[in-house]
Amino acid sequence: MNWTKEHYLVSTDNALLQLDVIHGNLTRSTWAEGIDEATVRTAVENSLNFGLYDDGRQIGYARFITDHATFAYMADVFVLDQYRGQGLGRWLVECMLSYPGIERYRRLLLATTTAAWLYEKLGFTKPANPDLFWQINRPDIYKN
Repeated sequence: MNWTKEHYLVSTDNALLQLDVIHGNLTRSTWAEGIDEATVRTAVENSLNFGLYDDGRQIGYARFITDHATFAYMADVFVLDQYRGQGLGRWLVECMLSYPGIERYRRLLLATTTAAWLYEKLGFTKPANPDLFWQINRPDIYKN
């Protein structure tokens, strides 16, 4: 599926994804620092991916980890630094939320330490009962 805005494109076509761009950004991110390319490749292969492009050059990315029926976890959302501040991150997430069938999912979830204001504007809320959510967290798993 494709969405266009001026010369920008958001696409779910995995053939367009540029793994070097995705890995390069994620390995320097606060949430996946040091992640290896093989792990990124496996994650991409098993996700519903949304690439953001400027005339064919990948400038952003996000993905849903999903059962394609009831639940999706939004992960790895990024826009390259030089493209930030233009509303492209918001547009990328809007495209994700307009993906056919997503409106029927019982729960969409994300974990973030940045841009909470953006996700709130797009309908995300803090859990009413955070005691429902439990995790095993390994924040330094990719660091050497």
